Amino acid sequence: MTHIRPAVLADADAVFALLAQFATSYEPSRGAFDRNYGHLVRGDADLLVAEDAGEVAGYALATRFLVLYANGWVAELQELMVAPASRGRGIGRALVTAIADRARAAGAVELTVPTRRARDYYVALGFTDTATYLKLPLP
Repeated sequence: MTHIRPAVLADADAVFALLAQFATSYEPSRGAFDRNYGHLVRGDADLLVAEDAGEVAGYALATRFLVLYANGWVAELQELMVAPASRGRGIGRALVTAIADRARAAGAVELTVPTRRARDYYVALGFTDTATYLKLPLP
């Protein structure tokens, strides 16, 4: 049985191991991860883990920000990763549902997700195409 819960400091190694498999455009740095992980766990974002048989099998990270165009708060799912061995069992869907529930409870008017590789997955969950994301590296 999968249990979705807020991440805690003790989950850091498991989350970093999943992050290393998630990131394709970036090289995860353990030092940077360790500097930032505590901020996320303390509530600067929604960082949830899926625990399956006592092990962290996935995680989701979302942020919320206030914008004018949407008439309120928007939640953005930044990261969703399920361990390859645990895929196909609804863990990703459960994490997205939990993120959406938390966003709704916090007063967000929508949940967005920037993605290139998983568009069809999110469309199957009810997301619709809305924008193209571009980035400008800031050295």
